[in-house]
Amino acid sequence: MAKTPPPARRVVVTPRMLRAGALALAALGDVGDYELVGAVYRAMAAVAPPTKPADPPQQPANFLEVMRLMSSGRRDV
Repeated sequence: MAKTPPPARRVVVTPRMLRAGALALAALGDVGDYELVGAVYRAMAAVAPPTKPADPPQQPANFLEVMRLMSSGRRDV
């Protein structure tokens, strides 16, 4: 049985997006596969519903946390 992706990684495709992709597919003539896929993708992306922005990164609580974060990226060579 196929595994389903976790809910956070699902992509919602609306009927409006499918319609836009089908119209782009019908409008194109004899083009290559890559141009065809690109045109359909751009048409669907143009009418896609807006996505929710990611949460802003958390600010360090105090100076000790800042020092810990700064030293975590250092490597002794």
